[in-house]
Amino acid sequence: MTDATQRLSDRTGLSLIEVMIALVILGSGISAMILATSRGLAVAYQAQQYETARRLIGQVDLEIPVDLTEIEEGTRTGRFSGQFRDYAWRRETNLIEPEELEIYRVYTEVTWTDRGRQVSESVETYLFGPTYTRRNIAGRR
Repeated sequence: MTDATQRLSDRTGLSLIEVMIALVILGSGISAMILATSRGLAVAYQAQQYETARRLIGQVDLEIPVDLTEIEEGTRTGRFSGQFRDYAWRRETNLIEPEELEIYRVYTEVTWTDRGRQVSESVETYLFGPTYTRRNIAGRR
C-alpha cells in the first residue's frame, strides 16, 4: 500500500466527535417530541373533563328545570351517579332586580376533584320573573 492510499483509508468513516454531536441532536429532538406529546395528552384530558362538566350542567338543567311560573330563591345541591360519581352540582337562584324588571340570576356549577385539587365549571343565566313575564304577555294582547 502506498502512503496516499494509507492516509485515505484512515480518513473514511465518522469521527467520535461527529457521532456524539449527532446523538445529542437526535436526543434533543426526541425529548422535545416526548414533551410535546405528553403536554398534548394532558390538555386533551383536561378538555374532556370540562366537556363532561358542560354536559352535566345541561343534564341538571333538563332534569331539574327552573319553574318559570314560580321561581324560588335558594340553593340546591346534588351528586351524579354511575360513571360521573366524582362530580357534584350546585344551583343558586337569586333575585337580583326586585323592582319593576324582576330579574333572577341562576348560577349552576359542577365541581370535581382532579389530582387532589378542586376544579369547577359553571354557567350563569338571567331570567325574567313570573310577574314581569305575565305583565308583558297580558300587555301584548
